[in-house]
Amino acid sequence: MAYRTHSPHALRALVTDMVTAAGWTLEEARETADHLVLANLSGHDSHGVGMLPLYFQSLADGNLSPQAKPKARLDAAPFLIIDAGVALGQPAARNAVEQAAAMAKAGGVAILNLLDAHHIGRIGHYAEAAAEHGLISLFWVNVAGRPPIVAPHAAKEARFGTNPHAIGIPVPGGDPIILDFATSRMAHGKARVALNKGEAVPPGYIIDGQGRPTTEPRHVFLHGIAGDETLGALLPFGDHKGAGLALIAELLSAGLMGAARIDQKPARSWILNSLFGIVIDPARLEPDAALRKDRVESYLAFVRAAKPQDPADPVLTPGEKERATRIARTRDGIPLDDETWSQIKAAAAAHGLDAERY
Repeated sequence: MAYRTHSPHALRALVTDMVTAAGWTLEEARETADHLVLANLSGHDSHGVGMLPLYFQSLADGNLSPQAKPKARLDAAPFLIIDAGVALGQPAARNAVEQAAAMAKAGGVAILNLLDAHHIGRIGHYAEAAAEHGLISLFWVNVAGRPPIVAPHAAKEARFGTNPHAIGIPVPGGDPIILDFATSRMAHGKARVALNKGEAVPPGYIIDGQGRPTTEPRHVFLHGIAGDETLGALLPFGDHKGAGLALIAELLSAGLMGAARIDQKPARSWILNSLFGIVIDPARLEPDAALRKDRVESYLAFVRAAKPQDPADPVLTPGEKERATRIARTRDGIPLDDETWSQIKAAAAAHGLDAERY
C-alpha cells in the first residue's frame, strides 16, 4: 500500500473548506479540522481526517445536518445535560466540555451528559481540553447508530460498541497525563485503517461471523464481508475487564438518560456518541499547585525509571507517545494511505473542491 505525506496546515485548510462548503459555520469547521488533524498528528489515524468520508456519507444520506444544534436539557450546577440532536460531533462535544469546565472552575465539579451527538472523535481530545483549564476529567462514551461490533467476554457475537474511556490529570506547569483507550482490544477505526492498507490485524483481536479467530479486518465491516457472511466482532481488552467497562460506558453515557443505545437504532451511515463526564477542579482537593506538581511528577519519575524490557523502548506514561508523535509528524508530515486519500478526494469533489490543490 502506497502512502503520501501531507502537511498539517494543508489538511486543516482542506477539512475547513470541506465542512464549510457542506453548510456548517466557519467556527464549527475549524473545530472539526483542528480535532481531526490533531488526531493524525498524535498517531491516531483511526480518528483523523480518514473519518471525513463517513461524515459526508451521513450528510448525503440525510442522517447529519448542518442545521442540527445542541440544546441544554438541564443547566443547574453541578449538572449539565445537553441534547446534541445529532449535531456535528466535534464542535458539539468541545462546546459541552468547555461549558462543564466553566462550571467546574466556578463550583469545583461538573457532571456532564452529552446525548446523541454525531461521532465526536478522539475522546482524549476532551481530556486534553479540560487539562488546559487545569481540571481533572473522566469520560465514558457509548457508540450507537450502527450494529454492535464488540463481543462480550466469552461470546461469539457482538453486543457493544468500542465504548472508549478517557481520564486526564493536569500537571501544573507541565504536560498532562492523558489516558485514552477503547474498551475493545483495538479501535474500530484502527481496523478500518488496516483494511484500507490491505494489512492483517494481530491475532486475538477479531473473530469472524462464526466466532472463529481471524486476522482479516474485513470481518468487522459490513462493506467488507461477502453477501453470505455474518458480521464478525472485535474482542474486548482484558477479557471480562474491557467487556465490563464497555457495559458501564453504555449505561452511564446513554442508558440512564434514554439516549440512543446500540441495541435500539438501525444500522445507518452514521456513528452516534453520548458522553458522560465528570470534571473536577484539583485546587479544591489540594490548593497548593506546587505541591500537586511535585507529588505527580515525583511518581511519574518513579514509573519512568523502571527498567525496560527493551532498552530501545523506554517506559512511558500516558500521553507521552502522542506528544512525541506530534513533534515528528509536524516536522515530517502526516502519512495517508492511497485508499484513504482517494475517499477524501471523492468527498471533497462532491462539494466542488479539488483536494489535490491543498
